[in-house]
Formats: sequence, structure tokens, C-alpha cells
Amino acid sequence: MSALETRYRRLLAWYPADHRAHHEEEMLGVLLAGAEPGRRLPDPRDVFDLLRGAVVIRAQRLLGPESSAHWRDALNVAALVAPIFFLVTLTAPITITLFVSGTASLRDHLLALGLVFLPNALILLLALRGPRWAAMAWAWTWGLGGSVLTYYGSMVLFGEGAVAAEGPDPSFILSQSPPGVVTALLMTFASRPAEGVDLMGRGTLLRWTAVSTLTLAVTTLIWNAFMVDLFIDQMAVPALVAMACGAGCRTPVGRRAVLLLLPIILTVAGQQVFAQIQLRGWPPFLVEMLFVAVLFTVARRGFRPYGSGTVSSPDRIA
Repeated sequence: MSALETRYRRLLAWYPADHRAHHEEEMLGVLLAGAEPGRRLPDPRDVFDLLRGAVVIRAQRLLGPESSAHWRDALNVAALVAPIFFLVTLTAPITITLFVSGTASLRDHLLALGLVFLPNALILLLALRGPRWAAMAWAWTWGLGGSVLTYYGSMVLFGEGAVAAEGPDPSFILSQSPPGVVTALLMTFASRPAEGVDLMGRGTLLRWTAVSTLTLAVTTLIWNAFMVDLFIDQMAVPALVAMACGAGCRTPVGRRAVLLLLPIILTVAGQQVFAQIQLRGWPPFLVEMLFVAVLFTVARRGFRPYGSGTVSSPDRIA
């Protein structure tokens, strides 16, 4: 295999696998036949045409009419995963603080825990068992008003009751509202969120939830009890999210579900980015982002694929 052929094959790797199976050899033959003798690098015009064609084909598959079933399934999955995401990432750390020393009383800890656990648990319960309109109504109620209650709960938990009595901070309300609103939107447009359980697989969903909850609980316990600054307190959630997204991106439905959940992920992550950069500087932050990218890549390539994950063919998506 010549160097030119190798480079053309690398460019053709941007096309979907089934498209390459039918057209790769034909396209490669045309490209090599049109190349000058002795040429080692692809013609820039060919490079542009190949990459443009790959983008067009993938965009058509992502947004075309034939992908409507995938988007429907992805909405059901995302509407189910969103409240689970908040349950895991917020409940586990607050639960552990019940067992370590702190300025807040047990009542304050339980109040903060209830403000996090009960509303998201109710969204999840209604999505799985209740009428769809009730799940939508509560998701919008909590999405629009929950940030105010969260503000007061956090002020009480950290002993700032006087500050809370002056009224909620508008900047805090604005920063906390988007994830809840996105969750409400997902719940509104999802036709049957309960089908997300079958698409993901009950065993897979339970394993991811249990492992994530235990991981966050342990890292929070280490940080609060021993004050060991190993970056694990702020790296646990991004690492777990990167692995879950990488595994989900192996299938068409999983990729669409990740896209739908991306606003929530970026909003939650963005709330910590600037504080971490100001506290530790750019080098540690860039190292952490590299670590997240490696975890995503490993999960994307190393996890066993489960199939298409459509309702008509309910294979696992993650």
C-alpha cells in the first residue's frame, strides 16, 4: 500500500462505516487514478471534497427524515437520564456530609438533601409510572422555581441564613435555572420517557447509577473527612460523564441522546470552570480536560457495542 493510498484511506475513514463498505474501494480507485505519478500527499482539492462529503452525509443521517425514529428514542432516553444525572451528582455528596463534621445541623443537611432528592425523584417517578402530563407539569414547576428553593437551601446549609433572608441572588438564579428548564423541555417533547429504560437496559442503567453514586460518595467522603486535595472532588463528575457519553456515542440513538443532554452537561460543568481556573490556574485545568478526553475516547472505543437501540429493535444503547 502506497503512502498516498494510506492517506486517502484515512480521509475516507470520516465517512460512515456502511458507506465505506459499499463505496470506499470505488472512491479510492478514482482518487488514485486521478493522482499524478509519484505523488505522496493528497491533492488539497480532494481533501476538501472528501471532508465536505463526509460532513454532508453525516448531517443528512443526523437530521434527515430517516433519523426521526432515532431522535424519538433519544428524547425518551435523555428525558429519563436528566433527572438521574441530578439525583446522582447532587444527592451523593450531600448525603455523605451527614456523616462528617460541618457547621450545619442535621436538620439543615436533611433540608438540603430533600431539596435535591425529592424534586428530581418525583420527576423520575412520574416519568416512569405517572401520567405524562403530570411529569411535564412538575418538571416545568421545578425547572422554573427550583433554583430559588435551591438558593435558600444552600444558604441554610452553609450557615448563611442572614444572606438568604435578604432575597435570592439574581445571578445565582440565572445560573441554576437552565439545567432544570432543559430537563422540562426534554420531558415535554419525549413521547414515552419510560421506554428509555428498555432502550438502555435495566441492568446497564442500574450499574451506571450504582457505580456513579458510590464513586461520588467515596470521593466526597475522602475530601470532607481527610481534606486530601487530589483533584478528585472536582474530577469525579466530569470523569463519570465522559465515560457515560463515550459509551453512549457508540450508537445512533446514544449520540443523539448525548447531544440533547449536552446543554445540561455544559451548564453544570461551566459553573465550576472559572472558579477552578482562578483557584488553580490553567495548567491543572488543561491536564484535567486531557484526562476527560482520554476517558471519553477509551469508553468510545473500548466498550462493547449494543446495536441500534430503536424501539422497533430495542437493543442497548450504552
